Amino acid sequence: MSQNATLDRKAIEKFNSYWEDLMEEFPEARASAVKAMGQAVKRDLDAQIGRADLEADAKGTVRSWQELRLGSRGGYAALSAQKGKPSGGRTKSWRGQAVTIKQVTKWLERGHGVRKPAPGSAAAWNRAGRSGLNTVTGLRYVKGRMFYSWTKMKAMEHALDAANEALEIFAEEKGV
Repeated sequence: MSQNATLDRKAIEKFNSYWEDLMEEFPEARASAVKAMGQAVKRDLDAQIGRADLEADAKGTVRSWQELRLGSRGGYAALSAQKGKPSGGRTKSWRGQAVTIKQVTKWLERGHGVRKPAPGSAAAWNRAGRSGLNTVTGLRYVKGRMFYSWTKMKAMEHALDAANEALEIFAEEKGV
């Protein structure tokens, strides 16, 4: 675990080294690079959702729920599910609370458990047949689609590409 954190820290330090001289001379470069990186990661996330094992209508809905947030001074870009409740249809609840968009996105990302089907219910048995079965506990579950996890793996690559592009623009303007 600590080895992964060290590798991530080194990659982040390398990424930040791109910006030391640039920030003194050209402060808009970081904001534009962070925005470009955020948009590239959002495109990757949308592609991952498109590849996920979801119904066609659900893919568009889940894509529309994801939003790119940018820092006010261009210091960060973050992708997350919107706040609020899904629109349309009957309001769903979980443990007495209305289900939110963030919860649905988390369940799709990580997976979730499935109730035991009611005896004699054909529709419930069909749903249960599509779920996995934990061989240790005997409980049914739906596998996570992991679209955020797959997208996260390419985020640093997009960040470095955006930083290099900003540095090239900076070099052209300075005549280097």
